[in-house]
Amino acid sequence: MMRTSEGGMSRMAVSWDTPGSGGEVGRIRGQKGSFYGKYEGLEKSLPNLKRPALPPTVDPGGHGGSHGYLMNEFVMSILQDRKPLVDIAQALNMTVAGIVSHQSAVKNGELLKIPQFRS
Repeated sequence: MMRTSEGGMSRMAVSWDTPGSGGEVGRIRGQKGSFYGKYEGLEKSLPNLKRPALPPTVDPGGHGGSHGYLMNEFVMSILQDRKPLVDIAQALNMTVAGIVSHQSAVKNGELLKIPQFRS
């Protein structure tokens, strides 16, 4: 369970040993709707989530097909001399929370601060 700096709450969980669809998947639930493969909810003005085509020899990979797209975006940002869509600060903000959560679990759920990184 995490509390955001803006006062919101987030619960993260993983379950590799229960029946059901396999792999690591994400579900997002909020006051205006939920997302689990597709959005269902009250919000009508949604961003375009269509992914661009991958190069012919690149497989989408794991985590719902994110690996190939993240790799392709990173390579293209280098070739096009631009900032990638997911930069170092964003990658750290998505990763460090899990590391700190594990540290909290090892300490019997002690509340710990998660550092925030900025670009």
